[in-house]
Amino acid sequence: MYTTRARARTAAVCAATLCVMGAASLPALASSSFSPSAVSTLDSQLLTAAHQGNLWEISTSQQAQSAATTACVKRVAADFIRDHRTLDAGVVKTAEKLGVALPSGQTSAQLRQTADLKSLAGTPAYDAAWLKAQYPAHVQTLALIDKEIASGTNPLVKSLAKTARPVVARHTQMVDQGVCHA
Repeated sequence: MYTTRARARTAAVCAATLCVMGAASLPALASSSFSPSAVSTLDSQLLTAAHQGNLWEISTSQQAQSAATTACVKRVAADFIRDHRTLDAGVVKTAEKLGVALPSGQTSAQLRQTADLKSLAGTPAYDAAWLKAQYPAHVQTLALIDKEIASGTNPLVKSLAKTARPVVARHTQMVDQGVCHA
């Protein structure tokens, strides 16, 4: 459903651009180095999902700084904040270069998950729930990164994915039977 809305929004933007530019501009567009296919649907999906994922990681990790009960989870959360801020800066910069509009916030599911975590704040259950929530988020991100590396079309987005992959893989290991599970 989200993909359909994103495609419809992209089509509407393209149609509006053509209307504003006028038919006389079409030859100039065709001969320019800009190509609407320069950013594939997969490239846009990666940028959007990575941005929203980074926002969620930063938000839940900031929450963990005060809500977690163990030093280990707080330490992992601090690493996540640092790394996801760095990753998101790259996502935002790349999206701006390519003219890809990013959402301004997290998905409604991410917001619900953050609220669910908050309800456990200050209890040992929070730490386990935070670690458990981080794992599938990172696994899904790795799958999208791998798909982008294999099938993405834009070299900037593919490079971004290649740079992010080891960071996300390390985070996945940290929360799946990693440092805080010993």
